[in-house]
Amino acid sequence: MNNNCWTELRCSLGWFAALAGLLCGFAGTARAQQSAVSAPQFEISGTYSYVRANAADSGGGFNLHGGSGSFTYHFSNRFSAVADVGAYRFSGLPAGLDSTMYTYLFGPRISFQSFKRMTPFVQVLVGGGRLNASAGGVEAGENGFAVAMGGGLDVPFGRHFAFRLVQADYLLTRFDRVDGSSATQNNLRISTGLVFRFGGK
Repeated sequence: MNNNCWTELRCSLGWFAALAGLLCGFAGTARAQQSAVSAPQFEISGTYSYVRANAADSGGGFNLHGGSGSFTYHFSNRFSAVADVGAYRFSGLPAGLDSTMYTYLFGPRISFQSFKRMTPFVQVLVGGGRLNASAGGVEAGENGFAVAMGGGLDVPFGRHFAFRLVQADYLLTRFDRVDGSSATQNNLRISTGLVFRFGGK
């Protein structure tokens, strides 16, 4: 990983710590009024995801639609590890051109189980991405570095299910330009979907 990647990762972790601190304070205020809810041991989610992808240094952007899925293991009511994969297809491309972006990310999550009717969380996930494109029978692909930093809100219904009302992530990717030079893309990912919970704590 080059110096630019390490700098971006340190910056992302700093923002994550600040956001987690704010939510910890908010959760602490509410804890005295609401009973704690035990976290399940495992969670599997499936969500629809919209990505607004920004082209590096061009001022332009693309809309992508797709889905993402995650597996979460809870070490405690608050701390967990997440594996997240997603596939998002570019829309509005010229006729004959097709392109899809994939992400595979891993990292820690902090959840706040102090609320009976909702479970907010924040997370930082690090991993990679891949761009695939095809036109006129010619296919090309590129791998790159990726970081997703953000959070979401789950609303449980029943013991084993929850509705992911919203998850919003700043999605940083590093895919090279056409000339091979390094570039950074600052993207936004918005997701919503279902969460299946199982295993007791």
